[in-house]
Amino acid sequence: MSQEFSKEPAILGRDLNDLEKYGSKGTAYLGKVVMSSGERPVLGRKTLVDVSRPHLMLICGKRGGGKSYTLAVLMEEMARLDPSVRTRISTITIDTVGIFWGLKLEAKGKDADELKKWGLKPEATNARIYVPKGQLAFYEEKGLPVDGAFTLKCSELEETEWLALFRLNWMDPQGVLISRVVQKVREKIGTYYGIDDIISAVNLDEDANKEMKQGVINRLQMVKSWGLIEKDGTKIASLAAPGAITAIDVSSYRQTVGAEGVKDIVVALIGKKLFEQRMLYRKEEEIRLIKEGKRTSKMPIVWLMIDEAHMFMPKDEPNIALPVLLEWVRVGRQPGLGLILATQRPEKLHPDAISQCDLFISHRMTSQPDIAAVGQLRPTYMSTDLDKLYSEMPRQKGFALVIDDNTEKVWMIKVRPRFSWDTSVTASAFLI
Repeated sequence: MSQEFSKEPAILGRDLNDLEKYGSKGTAYLGKVVMSSGERPVLGRKTLVDVSRPHLMLICGKRGGGKSYTLAVLMEEMARLDPSVRTRISTITIDTVGIFWGLKLEAKGKDADELKKWGLKPEATNARIYVPKGQLAFYEEKGLPVDGAFTLKCSELEETEWLALFRLNWMDPQGVLISRVVQKVREKIGTYYGIDDIISAVNLDEDANKEMKQGVINRLQMVKSWGLIEKDGTKIASLAAPGAITAIDVSSYRQTVGAEGVKDIVVALIGKKLFEQRMLYRKEEEIRLIKEGKRTSKMPIVWLMIDEAHMFMPKDEPNIALPVLLEWVRVGRQPGLGLILATQRPEKLHPDAISQCDLFISHRMTSQPDIAAVGQLRPTYMSTDLDKLYSEMPRQKGFALVIDDNTEKVWMIKVRPRFSWDTSVTASAFLI
């Protein structure tokens, strides 16, 4: 591992050309290098991560190991970038557990004390928290920090996505009916319709019996009650606004009956729309560069952060979000799409997400299948086995192994304390 004694920060993910041209501008303060890893680890110089260009970053760690914490640190850092860089970047996080609202509150108590040890101060982050429209009243009633409602545009769901939402296939009689009526509605109405229009089309369908119709209508009524899919969906341009730090909280659908596929649809549609628009704007940027000698864009570079990524990019089972995210993995960096995947189960993650990552951050892992899964990351410049590196990692929370394919170096670091309130702490019977 790289353990050079230096006052200069270690900058990860940045090639030599950018390093010489920009220095540390456009980087995120991730933590400090571990110089010795005994009972009292010695910390050295700062560790910075390049966020000015898209990367595929994988964050791993066993449950409670700090992966969600590290995601929050990166979101804080995106909000603290120099304005000249920040306004050219947008960050969207899929919050599957409902923990990132704490970004809007500053750290207190022992967390504030830890910040002081690092020479840092508590600070709330100007993150935007969106929840499905059907959950907005509940959040506001409970006094939880929330900025607005998020909806999907009904007409943007293709037949395959409706089937995925209901866990149906093309051969299921209800699946056949849904596919048929959605196609009819699109042909008759166009691109502006809602669930009620689909229900009306089901009632008018002449090829299905009464029981079949009622079964599909019951499913559609259930979806309507979620308050997520409506005629007017949230504009992608508003989610990916320049300089915006946005978290979309879909945690409510973990317990919602019949909503098992909702999170997948949200990720699939958002990922697809962002990909389409960045591909278009990337072409426009190149044309402006040729004609005007200056690369400008109406749409910023987008960082998409996904917690519990193995749910959306599974290794052995289908998922409507998988092909979309694989496009991000394979070609997303060229049009300006950065992807940060966090998971406690890398063994369950699609192998392309592991093999293609250029920045790997791993908190402690003890499961041999998970360690074996990330073992394929071992590059030629890495001289030590992962098992040995994990065994040397301090057991305290917050330490992580970093493999940087850009600089071809391996580091042991301690992630810095959060500026904002940590809502990822496990619940306890103790009051303090």
